[in-house]
Amino acid sequence: MKRKFSLCLAAVVAAGALLPLTSCKKETVEYLNVFNAEEYISEFDEEGGTLDVIAEFEKYASKERGHTVKVKYSTFGTLENMYNELQLTKRKSGNGYTYSYDLVCPSDYMIQRMIKEDMLEKFDVDEAGKYEKVGNYNDYASPFITDLFEGKGWNEYAVGYMWGTMGFIYNPEVLAENNSEFAAAIKGVENQKELVKKYEDFVATWELPWNSYYKNLGTIKDSIRDTYALAVGYVYRDALKKLNALYTDAEVHDPTKITVEEYRDILVKIFNNVDSNLVEDVKSLDEVKKYENEEGTQRAIEIVRQAQEALKGETTVKAAERELKTLKTNVYGFEVDSGKKDMAAGKIAINFAWSGDAAYTLDLADEDDGATLYYAVPKEGSNIWFDAWVMPKGANKDLAQMFVNFLSDPEIAISNMDYIGYVSPIAGDDVFDYICDADNYDLTTEPDADHTEMLDYTYFFSNISDDKKTDGKVIVYSNVKNIGRQLTVQYPTKDVVDRCAIMTAFNRNELKKVNAMWSDVKVGNLPLWLLISVPAVIIFALLLWVTLAILKKHGIKIRLPRRNYGTLISSERIK
Repeated sequence: MKRKFSLCLAAVVAAGALLPLTSCKKETVEYLNVFNAEEYISEFDEEGGTLDVIAEFEKYASKERGHTVKVKYSTFGTLENMYNELQLTKRKSGNGYTYSYDLVCPSDYMIQRMIKEDMLEKFDVDEAGKYEKVGNYNDYASPFITDLFEGKGWNEYAVGYMWGTMGFIYNPEVLAENNSEFAAAIKGVENQKELVKKYEDFVATWELPWNSYYKNLGTIKDSIRDTYALAVGYVYRDALKKLNALYTDAEVHDPTKITVEEYRDILVKIFNNVDSNLVEDVKSLDEVKKYENEEGTQRAIEIVRQAQEALKGETTVKAAERELKTLKTNVYGFEVDSGKKDMAAGKIAINFAWSGDAAYTLDLADEDDGATLYYAVPKEGSNIWFDAWVMPKGANKDLAQMFVNFLSDPEIAISNMDYIGYVSPIAGDDVFDYICDADNYDLTTEPDADHTEMLDYTYFFSNISDDKKTDGKVIVYSNVKNIGRQLTVQYPTKDVVDRCAIMTAFNRNELKKVNAMWSDVKVGNLPLWLLISVPAVIIFALLLWVTLAILKKHGIKIRLPRRNYGTLISSERIK
């Protein structure tokens, strides 16, 4: 800038009075402040064929807007850190606050919290609920995702970015070595389809990390909400198994069963319960009220009642704390990101993980010629999560929506998925062709009863062209050796999605209790002698400081006796 100014000044001096005095026009630069999770957007990789999405957007937006557009891109480690950063940088404006970012990418429960706290701008939507400035999302997003967002009331405030499940990455070879029952069950089983089912009989359960056979072989997330869901799943595992056997997605109504919608609603109540009466929570569901005279609903309520009574007056959060303290003695440790490399390197054999991290870990192990790893979602039910773009109050809405629309282009969505391993809500023909590419997922068009598995993805890819469907359904055939691996990790089948619940935002009282629980689990109960001695030391130090101050005020100095160190002996080693 200084050099440019000097050149302009020299030109003016040289011209003197012969030329009119003109100013150097400053280039217009528009900035977009983006706050995203670490390693959560595509960067340029020539070998992998991925794009530098930020650079590509800057070029695109600069051309569209007729001036330079720059993205100021920042990252966060956890959602709690992200929320705290927003609070630290907020500014008073009118009746509320504005924030330092134009776009932020939180998860479902945090989005709900931000909506409740009036932190977000609304996206421009028309009367039909369609985005006015995010046309790519309207055109290509999976109806499964858009219907869910609209049903939860999120579509005005958020646009989906990635989604997935929570489950366990596992190394079956190591688990079999440590569990004779597991080893006996899979011994001699050569059919891959049958083998994976045997694996999942042992690992697709919340009980897995508590299993004493696998002491110090597993890690769990250093994340309050995700690990709380893990604990709740374990606390209510017996009830969840019974509920899973009770639901049906059959089109013919069966009064002895519960519907998929009712089942999911009950799962949401269970996995997000803290200290309320779970039976009353389930009874209050609107969906349950529609079927309250039917046998299936009454059986579901009775299952929940028995589970609550089994706690013997203990709240869910207290039961979760108790079980997590037990789990803490059985696992290798807590982690946020290191579990991926530890799992691929064979340091651990169980990792509680988000599905995107699972896909990355499986790829990493394959590239290093490590063990063949698998991923399973607990059959008792789990968490289905969504990350989405939101605009904090005070955002540059026009540019922010342009960026989200850019990310929703199928080519950009595919590059993001390729680079980070997570799955975009963007579906449509291009993404379907991408997963059907044999180089990506080892699919085949020649089904074989013994060597392939038919997977129905109609629920997610219903918006693809009719000529890509089979009898109106979206069917693909995967080599059985890949079941439980990359494809089904990233694109779970409908039966897996059906048994997954969404996290909801805790109220302030619930949040306080869960945070206190987490603190007790992480730090543990301090021994009585330490609780007494620490305050005693502090009090003694304060008294000593006051005493010395008083003595100094009265001119009394305390001198320590000079210490005699003796004569220093010369040595070549002393430099």
